[in-house]
Amino acid sequence: MGRTLPLFWILLAGSALPSAAQFAGVRELEAAAQQKLAARDAAGALDDYQKLAKLVPSSAAYQDEIGFLLAATNRTAEAIPYLQHATELDPRMAPAWYHLGAALWLTRQIDPAVRALRKAVQLAPENADYRLRLGQALSDTGHYDEAARDLAGMARQMPSNVTVWRLLATAYLQQRRYREARDAFRHAVELDPKDDESRNNYGNALVRSGDPEAGLQEFRRILEHDPHNVRVQVNVGYAYIAAGNMQAAIKQLSALTRSNPDDAGAHYDLGIAYKSIDDLPHARAELERAVELEPKLAEAHYSLALTYIDAGAPDKAVEQLRAAVAQRPAYMEAWYQLGNTLKQQGDADGAIDALQHSVALDSRNAAAWNNLGLLLRRRGDKSGSDAAFAKAATLRKAEEAEKEKKLRQGARK
Repeated sequence: MGRTLPLFWILLAGSALPSAAQFAGVRELEAAAQQKLAARDAAGALDDYQKLAKLVPSSAAYQDEIGFLLAATNRTAEAIPYLQHATELDPRMAPAWYHLGAALWLTRQIDPAVRALRKAVQLAPENADYRLRLGQALSDTGHYDEAARDLAGMARQMPSNVTVWRLLATAYLQQRRYREARDAFRHAVELDPKDDESRNNYGNALVRSGDPEAGLQEFRRILEHDPHNVRVQVNVGYAYIAAGNMQAAIKQLSALTRSNPDDAGAHYDLGIAYKSIDDLPHARAELERAVELEPKLAEAHYSLALTYIDAGAPDKAVEQLRAAVAQRPAYMEAWYQLGNTLKQQGDADGAIDALQHSVALDSRNAAAWNNLGLLLRRRGDKSGSDAAFAKAATLRKAEEAEKEKKLRQGARK
């Protein structure tokens, strides 16, 4: 968690002045505690700091030391009240906010951890440890934009810190900013060539940014010394799909599902490969197995829904689309498809709700606005319908203008 050893006079600042005897006792205990810390006797130092906190109850630094030592001895839950008390006694004590944030993060209280770490960074903006832990916590809470901004700044200041590059790349990957993720993972791999996890993620980012062959090269480098790495083997299959080589993908992933029948990712990618060649029975079977094994896999629910739609089973499709958005509320494509499917089934209210979710997540979908306008018009909501149609018309006009611009640019070449 990181720590600082406060000086004796700092610890007493703001406290009620002790008697001469108490002062001597505090000074002696403080020296003993620091000696025990130097000797790595955390339990002994903790005992001394607890005694010091009783002698000087208004010292935020003693509360912080107790909290730090409790966390350092795997008693993190017990540490939190002491760290909270330290921040109450001295709201401008950056280490206490940092230690509190780290303890909250370790106990998976992520939102409160973010608030505490933000306070630490606000008080000590140049402290790299504080900013790095804040970046981790922001990623954990899904605040990938903010995490990426913070970590990108750190990467510029600390270009040799591999942890920063890994975290930054992961934040980009979660945002589907695949080119930025690719570049950040490349830095991480260059700094630590033996880190197979970063290399695997680098390969994945290469594939997703449009270079499956380069991704395959990275996966094969891992498999040379770790041939049974299932995650990498799944990614090889996915790279074949991205390259349009469905037969190679099916061969790779079929063998993998036979040797690892409970791997949801392998079944999912195999289902995608089968769907890509319009083999709906096999696609459906693999995707059904994927969601059975991993019900939280939103993409598998969505892809299975599309397979049901192609097979003429809209009721089953709706069930899977609802499962997809339940697992990922920001899944715009699933909301849009759910709206369209419910519209075709005659469920106007459900379709309107789904399409409103879709345009709230991505306001650039002209077809979603148009369908929403039609449904609102049928409901009798003229003002809402007119607004939706106007939005659709504006987007389509912009799309046509962009197409015409590209055509003119092409003609000049």
